[in-house]
Amino acid sequence: MKWKLVFIVLAFVFAGVLAVVQLKINLGFDIIMLPQFAPALAYLVTVVLFRNVYKPIICSMNKTVWIKALFAILFPLAVFTAAYCIGKLIGAEAKIGGNLFSIITTGILGILIGAAAEEIGWRSFLQQDLEQKHSVLASSAIVGLIWGVWHIGHFKNGIVFMLLFLAFTVSVSVILARILKNMRYNLIITALFHASINIGFVIFFTTGFENLYFFAIIAFVWVIIAVITVLCGRDYYCIQKKPEEVP
Repeated sequence: MKWKLVFIVLAFVFAGVLAVVQLKINLGFDIIMLPQFAPALAYLVTVVLFRNVYKPIICSMNKTVWIKALFAILFPLAVFTAAYCIGKLIGAEAKIGGNLFSIITTGILGILIGAAAEEIGWRSFLQQDLEQKHSVLASSAIVGLIWGVWHIGHFKNGIVFMLLFLAFTVSVSVILARILKNMRYNLIITALFHASINIGFVIFFTTGFENLYFFAIIAFVWVIIAVITVLCGRDYYCIQKKPEEVP
């Protein structure tokens, strides 16, 4: 438990330090977000301090990984699009950013790198260990909750937004756990899934999170999908993995 607390604290501390650095050097957040490197840095420092907790970062490729990687790209965007359509139907004033093309083309590399850096800490490291001691469902929910709170800057949007955001991150984490079944926490899949989510936010929240109504719809859609996913795969979500089942 001691190393997990160290890792989590470091992830928060590094995020704050890197945010200050980014502001000091005047590096645009639309290019890359330095705080996203915090979980990866926390992983590196933690395994140096506690060598016995080292977990390898898996990036292998095969036919199954290719298929799941494609799914990891398309699924989050499809969910965001579905939420957008629902929002339009019920008058949530959902809209797509006008400078979408320039934002994605200039920031796509930063989005991919940042997503991978986060997932090294969250899924490749922390969740892998938690699943040896807790069920897959509990482990993914814990990681999702920590991951959500780690976005500490979102607290400025109010408690209601933050509760919705936590429901969103927990749901995303639970769904991703199912996609990772038999994938050995493959970073390619988690990074692409995470990046696709961030691209979804770029598309539908170009000007920020002031549209609370629309974000509530997005969170609700993800929660519903997570519940359905758990119910359909409840046998998998209830298992606790043995050490030999992970790399």
